[in-house]
Amino acid sequence: MDDKLRNAHRQASDWLILLREEPDNLAAQARLEAWLDSDANHARAWASVLDIFEAIGETAPQLEKHWLNATTQKTGGGLAAPARRRRWLRSPAAGLRRPLFTGAIAAALVLWLAPSALLRLQSDHITGTGEVSAVQLADGSAVQLGPASAIAVEYAVGERTVRLLSGQAWFDVKHNPAAPFRVVAGDVRTTVLGTSFDVRRIAGSTDVSVRHGRVRVMDRGVAPASVRELAAGQWVRISPEHEIEAGVDNADLLGAWRDGSLVVRNRTIADVIEELRPWYGGRIILLSRSLGRQRVDGVYDAHDPAAALSTLVGTAGGTVRRIMPWLIVIY
Repeated sequence: MDDKLRNAHRQASDWLILLREEPDNLAAQARLEAWLDSDANHARAWASVLDIFEAIGETAPQLEKHWLNATTQKTGGGLAAPARRRRWLRSPAAGLRRPLFTGAIAAALVLWLAPSALLRLQSDHITGTGEVSAVQLADGSAVQLGPASAIAVEYAVGERTVRLLSGQAWFDVKHNPAAPFRVVAGDVRTTVLGTSFDVRRIAGSTDVSVRHGRVRVMDRGVAPASVRELAAGQWVRISPEHEIEAGVDNADLLGAWRDGSLVVRNRTIADVIEELRPWYGGRIILLSRSLGRQRVDGVYDAHDPAAALSTLVGTAGGTVRRIMPWLIVIY
């Protein structure tokens, strides 16, 4: 699956979630029709997404009019671009519902989950799903990489820089005033003032928390750059929109993910699901925005993400359905 079709699948999932949340939104339905008409890849992606949810009986009836059937026409030169034909379904009982194309969808999901070749080329150390790895750096500093994480190490005379390309990493830094130690995660640069600390890039946000010592966190994505110093137990979260949330936790609980425990305090269910994604060897789809916005506290076992999701969502009145070993749907 190429990048255009992969992106179309992601957009189709977003459309499905929106129309489930707002089934009477005529403007959204009109925008969906325009999106479907704009590209043949959109038609294929929408059909595949509806196939998945048709298989679990969760496709809302009002979405049925948007079913698409992609057919391939042969020409003298081979295969032409797929032509779309709308299929207007009046009733789920009409017997016109399409089978689940398990092989094609599974292949697409595997491609979505696999780390990109570019990330592998950029990184010096990388981990897979559910994998936590210890890395010893040349200066004696130690890094623990979380699952589905990657770093690039850039050491030079008088400076030490580690780029967190994805996921999360715990740093125990060997003090060297002649060579400052910095961790760069997107627009956020963390400068070590002698410490053990955690940096995460998950779902677009960057989190920094300190076990002991101090760090200076700079967000260079705004002008002027925002700067704050963190001491033991303090944390800061910078959203993709560069909004800042900060707080204080028990320093001894920070970095508990290294042992497979997710300690959650006043986080949204959607945030916790994002934390669990790197631990699960498949795809997790959250259908309900309202469920995702609910806030929870607790400790969850990341080594068993399916059970953790059931506990997390069950307490909020939601449902977790495991469709296949590689697909969990939450609503």
